[in-house]
Amino acid sequence: MKRLATILTILLFTVPTAFGASTNLLLGKWKLDSATKQSPYCENSFEFTPKALIRTTPGKTGSTPVTYVTGDAKTFPTVVYVMTDAGIAYHTTYRFLSKDKMILDTALQCVYLRP
Repeated sequence: MKRLATILTILLFTVPTAFGASTNLLLGKWKLDSATKQSPYCENSFEFTPKALIRTTPGKTGSTPVTYVTGDAKTFPTVVYVMTDAGIAYHTTYRFLSKDKMILDTALQCVYLRP
């Protein structure tokens, strides 16, 4: 079963690259939209680099290694899946309404804008 999961993961990353996958819309800094309903579960800001998610809280900065599966950056809405490996496969979906506005696809639907 683990071998099948490994093969599927490799295909997820190599097939988009082989067909000229679009740029990653998620890269860069993001800030919570002030119109979003305030919740302690919506982070105020964060940044995605090509290989990491960077979170900054008062007095502390943390980095989590990530891998991306990107949608078409020219057609909206589109998605970017962010995967981490903390002992188990885990992913988060970010839905893009435009190149500068996205929604963290959870029950809270936190909306983020580029600063």
